[in-house]
Amino acid sequence: MYRPVARQVCIVRIVVGTRDARERVLRSAAALFYEHGIGATGVDVISEHASVGKMSLYRHFPSKDDLVVAVLRFRDQTHLDWLLPQSDLDPRRQVAGMFDRIGRAATRPGFHGCPFVRAGLELPVGHPGRQVVRDHKARLRARLRTLAQALHAADPVALAWQVVTLADGAAAECVLQGSGTPARAARAVAMLALDAAAQDNP
Repeated sequence: MYRPVARQVCIVRIVVGTRDARERVLRSAAALFYEHGIGATGVDVISEHASVGKMSLYRHFPSKDDLVVAVLRFRDQTHLDWLLPQSDLDPRRQVAGMFDRIGRAATRPGFHGCPFVRAGLELPVGHPGRQVVRDHKARLRARLRTLAQALHAADPVALAWQVVTLADGAAAECVLQGSGTPARAARAVAMLALDAAAQDNP
């Protein structure tokens, strides 16, 4: 069916504007949730920060719980690729790099640890956002398991759990100490664990 060019342009602008508004809400909510916490951040504040009307916000996210889940999914891949990007580097160097990134991030203003741990600890049991957090951590463990297999570790699953636990603990301790020192300490322990796992299965 023929449509005048002006009408087509108008439709495109509406679609693009709608997508842009949704992304602005997600980015604003992600930043505010991380900085102030989910419970302390109201929809009014997010709406104002994103320059999106509340009616428009609720069209995209019918409830705050829906928004929380969407924000966690929005951050999932980006955070995973920042923390442990897929690479051809030696597995030990890749794991070491993960702790180095945490240590560097800890020295910058506004660091509050892992955003997924931060959210997961705040959300009540049964909240759908908790499953998104668990899924995110499972994907991180899967990447680490692949690296552990490349090192011929006897138990790649256990090693992946150990490294993730070290990383999450290091990030939390970095917040408490206000420095990257805990990340460097955890890095050393992780390297020992990798070496021991490789020696157990030469």
